[in-house]
Amino acid sequence: MEKITHSEENPKFLKMYEVPGYESITEHSFERYQKDKENFPKDIERVPFSFSEYIDDSIKTSPSNRIEYGEQELLTLEKIKDLHVDEIPDFVRKGLVSNDPAEQRMSVIAISFARSEMRAELLREAFLIEDADIKRACVKSIANIPEKERKAFIEIGLSSDDEEIQKTAVRMIQFAEKGLRLKLIKIGLNSEDPVLKKEYAKIIHSVPEEKDRKQLLDLAKQKLGNALVEPPLYDRSNISEDHFSREEFGKTGSGTTLVGGELKDKAIFRHMAPDAFLTWQEAFEDHRMWKRAGFDYVPIEPILSFHYNKNGLVDVSSGVLDISFGEWKGMSGDFSQKLAEEKNEIKKVLSDEGIVHGHSHNDNFCLRFFRKGNGDIDYRKKPRIYLIDFDRSMKQ
Repeated sequence: MEKITHSEENPKFLKMYEVPGYESITEHSFERYQKDKENFPKDIERVPFSFSEYIDDSIKTSPSNRIEYGEQELLTLEKIKDLHVDEIPDFVRKGLVSNDPAEQRMSVIAISFARSEMRAELLREAFLIEDADIKRACVKSIANIPEKERKAFIEIGLSSDDEEIQKTAVRMIQFAEKGLRLKLIKIGLNSEDPVLKKEYAKIIHSVPEEKDRKQLLDLAKQKLGNALVEPPLYDRSNISEDHFSREEFGKTGSGTTLVGGELKDKAIFRHMAPDAFLTWQEAFEDHRMWKRAGFDYVPIEPILSFHYNKNGLVDVSSGVLDISFGEWKGMSGDFSQKLAEEKNEIKKVLSDEGIVHGHSHNDNFCLRFFRKGNGDIDYRKKPRIYLIDFDRSMKQ
């Protein structure tokens, strides 16, 4: 591969590394990156990667499982597989009064296997349990009860004091009767909570009429401004621009640290295995490869600086982008077809180079919108798309 080298004088290719809304790359920042490369250990032993374990891990953390019950659902199916459908209500009620959270959760899951006309009644009984995890499981089950019954249960979830229950209830609106979705999302976008407003924006796609979807997106832009497309990294965090601080960000895979002060909204720190980092760096540095593929920028999560720490991991400062492609598709169809084509081209280029990302789903493709002179998002221009989160990447 062709990579960044010291031998290139007056490196015009640095333009390909500039990100909309970031400060321009200077000779100083380029030299700092090169210094990090010089100081990085050259004798790190790359540990052979188990491809079967790698695939298993990717499946477990796939976004397609985020609203599923996973292993507990399988256990429930195993328990009820020999029951007659008319025996399901007794199984559910027995579990609900057991005071065992695992049994109660399996009971909630089993509701969707009861006769359709019984599900709302059983779910109503399950909602009486005060445990927040059980209530969230109840909210997730709303999609499995008759459509005309869903609105009342969604409203129960929305009225909860628990944020996760509220957010799950918002996601259930896409399963409400079609005529209700526009009304409920409009109410939500006019609420006071910016985090919940973003959750409402994510389900605009579920409104049937295109003119209504456009109206809702315009309302979301009006109510949220730039926050509509800002990443959820700092939602509910204590990080601010006022002073430098660090805060761990919960996610699967690599560790991530948010930082405040001048670096807020500009950089985060990822802590990852050397093998994965070196693969990420290889994809990031080969600007000629991306130019040959038709890109006028490098569509890989920006690496700002890095160093090998005492725990055997690499601390990487990477640039903060905007929301994921998956979230944008949920809000708007604007530019989605072209962005999908670019996403597929990025995956093809990496595949042709023998680079396996590991979880290149829509939520790991992030957008970066262009900014106007005053810093406001320019929604008229197609954003750039970047592949992020290389913590499970490997070179074949």
